[in-house]
Amino acid sequence: MRYRRFSYRYTGIFAGMMAPSQSNVGEGQFQSSFAYPQWQPAADLYETPTALIVKVEVAGMAEEDFEISLYENVLVIQGVRPWENLEGEGLYHAVNIHYGAFRLEVPLQQPIERDRLRRAIGDRIQTRYDRGFLYVILPKTEVP
Repeated sequence: MRYRRFSYRYTGIFAGMMAPSQSNVGEGQFQSSFAYPQWQPAADLYETPTALIVKVEVAGMAEEDFEISLYENVLVIQGVRPWENLEGEGLYHAVNIHYGAFRLEVPLQQPIERDRLRRAIGDRIQTRYDRGFLYVILPKTEVP
């Protein structure tokens, strides 16, 4: 897994302005959209007395396939689940499993221990990949 920590707030990826449609050319209105072409895995977010834990369902991947980025206000987990080709002359009848790039953005409203993270992000953020689930454990701020 790769870790990156940013000292600024996160904002969504903006796709930019699209061409106006025929119906609103004279009005000067433009359509805009956020660009999220990836799929988003299912996730749980819960806390213990000492940590905030993100549990992500991403079966069929290796631990090195994930990239984790920590912003001041968001934890971003992304990666790629590769397509599995059929051997021989097989034919799919249904494809319900998502493949390709994914991106999960988890807003952080719980205070996270940032001073310790700044010193050693790899040591403070704990991660593990177990039975198809990725766990990201963030230490909470200690309350005096």
